[in-house]
Amino acid sequence: MEIYPLCQSLGSLIVRWGMNGSDSMPKNNGIMHNRELHDLDDLDELLADGEPLTVARISTYLAARRVATANWFGPTGRAERSTWIDRDGTGWRVWDTDERAGIMDFTTIRTESETEALRSFLLRARYHLNQDRKAVRRDF
Repeated sequence: MEIYPLCQSLGSLIVRWGMNGSDSMPKNNGIMHNRELHDLDDLDELLADGEPLTVARISTYLAARRVATANWFGPTGRAERSTWIDRDGTGWRVWDTDERAGIMDFTTIRTESETEALRSFLLRARYHLNQDRKAVRRDF
């Protein structure tokens, strides 16, 4: 019984087709990398200019920037290591997610103040963005 030719042919199939049965390169999965992230360096100016923070104003601000760490009323950025905001009945809810996209309950705030929620959302999004800059990237 010759097992070697069988192993050799299976090995070449695995090398040729890959472990997932596909010979194609990995697809772009929509994850934004550091080179695509915008800096929120002008955020301090926005927060200090004296005008109240409103949904319309922040929508305009975020529309001009592609911010992976900001999920604006739904999944508009990445799911993991990011900040989310949503309406919660008559109030607001802001929360963060961890590296597995799980909600970190201890970071959740609920508030009736639109300005407080929007300010927290923007500051948290910038925090996650800054953490991305410090992250070690490895190509496997």
